[in-house]
Amino acid sequence: MFSERTTDSYTVVPRLARVAAVLIFAPGFLPGATGSTTQTLSATIDAIGKVSVPSSLTLTSAGTTFVAYSGNLSVSYKARTTTSGSLTLKATADFSPAGGPSITSGQLTYTCSAASLGAACSGTQTVSTASPTNVVTLGANVCTGGGGSCSSTNPNSVQSTFTLLNNPAFKTGTYSATLTFTISAI
Repeated sequence: MFSERTTDSYTVVPRLARVAAVLIFAPGFLPGATGSTTQTLSATIDAIGKVSVPSSLTLTSAGTTFVAYSGNLSVSYKARTTTSGSLTLKATADFSPAGGPSITSGQLTYTCSAASLGAACSGTQTVSTASPTNVVTLGANVCTGGGGSCSSTNPNSVQSTFTLLNNPAFKTGTYSATLTFTISAI
C-alpha cells in the first residue's frame, strides 16, 4: 500500500486518488465520437445446369424372335435459365465391336416423357453420332426446386425409353456405346 507522505503541502495518496477518479469517470463526461460506414454487397447469379444419369443401361429383349431391345432411363437434372436451355444427348461413337447394331444407321431411337421441368422431346428421336438430339427444352426464367416460379421438384427428371432394332444380320455378342448428355442454360 501507499504511505502518506507530504511533499510541499500536498499528499501523494489524495493526488493519486484524484487522478484515478478522473480517469475512471472521465469517459462519461468527455464527448465521444462514433463512426459508421456502409458496404455494398453484390452477387451475380448466372444461368446454370447439372445433369446426372446412371452409369449404365442394359437394353433387353422380350425373348420373342427379333423383337427390338429396349430400356428405360431416368435422367436427373437441375437448371436455372435466363432466356432458354436444353438437355440433349449424342452418341460419342457407334456400337463396338463392329458387326452388331449401328447408331449411324439409325438403329437406336428414344422417346421422352414426364419431364418435371420444361418440355420433354416429342415423338421418336434417332440417336446420332454427328449432332445432339433433344431430350428436354427449357423455357425462359425456369429453375429447379423452391416452388413459386421454380419447379417444386429437386432434382428434376425426365424418362427416356430407348429402343434398339434387333436385326437378324447382327453377329452374336455384347455391344456397347457411350451416350453423352449435355445440359445448357442460357
